[in-house]
Amino acid sequence: MNLITQFISGQTVYAVVLNSSGQAWKATSSAFEAPTAADWSHYAVAMTEQIAGNLTGIYAGSFPTAITVAGVYNILFRQQGGGSPAVADSNNGMLGGQLLWTGAAEAFPLASSAASAVNVAMSGANVSANVAQIGGASATGMVVSDSHGNNIFSTPALQNTPTSGGNVNVTSWDGTAVSLSGGLPSVQAVNLAGGGPIAINQNTGGTDMLRYVDSAGDGVEGANVLIYLATDWPGNPDRVQATAATGADGRWLAPAFVESGTYVAVFTKIGADGPDVSGPFSV
Repeated sequence: MNLITQFISGQTVYAVVLNSSGQAWKATSSAFEAPTAADWSHYAVAMTEQIAGNLTGIYAGSFPTAITVAGVYNILFRQQGGGSPAVADSNNGMLGGQLLWTGAAEAFPLASSAASAVNVAMSGANVSANVAQIGGASATGMVVSDSHGNNIFSTPALQNTPTSGGNVNVTSWDGTAVSLSGGLPSVQAVNLAGGGPIAINQNTGGTDMLRYVDSAGDGVEGANVLIYLATDWPGNPDRVQATAATGADGRWLAPAFVESGTYVAVFTKIGADGPDVSGPFSV
């Protein structure tokens, strides 16, 4: 399952895979073609809701293994509105992304030097039920800073259990508002840049590889960058290793510090953008 998105529980969600030319993968012919309304139902890749523990509202699917050409593919997510997938179906805030494919499996994302692989890109600057289910950090004093360096969220030392279950509570969805409960850190003036000896920033893995930009390529200011071991995300959202924040150009205001290992960076701006997850990177 290498296609994952978050959405309101109990819905029908599917993905559409596009190549670099904007053609859609058509499963019935095992080929890419210019998308048409008549064939839209044949482009849909089924997504299944993962009903287990706190994963309600997580939808997962598999990239088509019949695609044997290596490259960077764009993934769109749609909520099915009728009896079958239709071109009029909307993403309703679900953020798509890119997947690097070797021709047989997902590629190591930071190994690509293609321009389209640079930056952690989003498909839209909007908020939806796609809000990270972030529990309290098990590390001492996690902080989330705004674009001016002010601490706006942090967790107390060794807070392993969120006060309200560590879930996103979507009590009302009108296209702009999401109600959150639990998991958001309490306000404390402490800092967690990380405790390791290795500094990482937006240039880790390549120039601007971890810069946060919107669909127009503009930097997202004031976003939170949460660093996880690749083995901890998304299964252990409370195990934040380090944090950073983005400036006006989407680049990090200050580096984060980690031990040697393989990590992912989760980008989110409460009430605006994300979460968006980078590919794994090793330091």
